[in-house]
Amino acid sequence: MNVRINHLVVWILIVVYFLIGWAWYAVFGEIWLNQHAKAATDIEHTHTFGPYVLAFVASILINYVLAILIARTNPESPWCGVKVALALWVVLFLEYATISVFSAFETNPWPLICIDMGRPLLGMLISGFVLARFRKG
Repeated sequence: MNVRINHLVVWILIVVYFLIGWAWYAVFGEIWLNQHAKAATDIEHTHTFGPYVLAFVASILINYVLAILIARTNPESPWCGVKVALALWVVLFLEYATISVFSAFETNPWPLICIDMGRPLLGMLISGFVLARFRKG
């Protein structure tokens, strides 16, 4: 099956998805830090370029996987793209929540899990809607 993807839209969404992460933690960053029992001064000088590169690569992968899934499901409306994105997010959420809650190494509280997984939920829903709306026929 030949999958037709609107690469321009995907690359715009990659940037949008990446920027959602910045905005998300600008809004929820203080709560996120409190859940980790840290202050902003604890992490001011710990940023390296690597995590941002990884986040950008993840943005590329998520948006291309969504584009492929949405193209293959041939959605009738943008809301079908939202459903595909939501299904993918649920799978990722369940895996992340399981690791975070039951791992011997991580015992993250639910508010922290919701903050961490809310960002990809918002990004994926926007991507799913736009990818289904502006897909190549």
